[in-house]
Amino acid sequence: MLVVVLDSLFDSLDIEREVAARYGARVVRLQDDPSLLASAGVVAHVRTHVDATLITAMSDCRVIARFGTGLDTIDLKAAERAGIAVVGVRDYCIPELTSHTLALAFALARRIGVLGGLEAGWDEIVASVPLPGARCAAVVGLGSVGTAVASALVAMGFDVLAVTSRPDAAQSIGATPATLEEALEAADLVLLHLALTEATRGLLDERRVALMRPGAILVNTARLALLDERAVADALAGGRLGGLGLDARLARSSPLRRLLTDRRVIVTPHVGWYSEASAQSLRERTIGDALEQALRPRPEEASVR
Repeated sequence: MLVVVLDSLFDSLDIEREVAARYGARVVRLQDDPSLLASAGVVAHVRTHVDATLITAMSDCRVIARFGTGLDTIDLKAAERAGIAVVGVRDYCIPELTSHTLALAFALARRIGVLGGLEAGWDEIVASVPLPGARCAAVVGLGSVGTAVASALVAMGFDVLAVTSRPDAAQSIGATPATLEEALEAADLVLLHLALTEATRGLLDERRVALMRPGAILVNTARLALLDERAVADALAGGRLGGLGLDARLARSSPLRRLLTDRRVIVTPHVGWYSEASAQSLRERTIGDALEQALRPRPEEASVR
């Protein structure tokens, strides 16, 4: 079976080829021979938008795989119409993303960016850099990372409000179930851990941002598109938000770019998932899981046999 990689974060495909060889499969980059797309059994990607037009060109494809968790880069309806399975990799970077999320939250809450540049006495620090007593945190989404973040905050003594469709899951870790509006109104820290879907796109819009407590800190290490970027930028510029932590690549046109020099803002370039171990796991599991799926007999094939 042929695996065609549309794009990758890595210069080498040695890990992918090693895994594929165990299944008797071959891995190539699309750029090396675009004509191979039509004969690919598996198509793997990370950033390419796999739309209906591209899917139509995958005439032999059984599986579209993403090097990552979210599947928002894929036209899922078009894949379903074409009879192509879609797979991502879950739970490969929980420790990395959990610690990255908490690092952003605490660096902002403790004003590390401001205090790190001061050579002042206690009186001057208290006067110029008041430190909020952040004690209530809202965790929006209790997937694997959201659950790990919420559990850590509970262990540290925070009152944690969990926005989830599974109230029993919130209660099992010591968090309190809440609606999104209730959580935004009460929390000193708001942490987003949701998948990007049509229902969650732009979730934190102008109305919801206005519900947040004055001085609250917002951390989003999930998808940037969960935010209305202009509403968040305006809330920061106007002083309503006390800080913003993002793990995302900002478009050149993003209204948040004008605040990148603000010490209340920390933006890392979508690296919260990364460690050498998590990267290797991601690459191995993407190819391995996709080939496992692709090599399963289709229903019609099973009936013939």
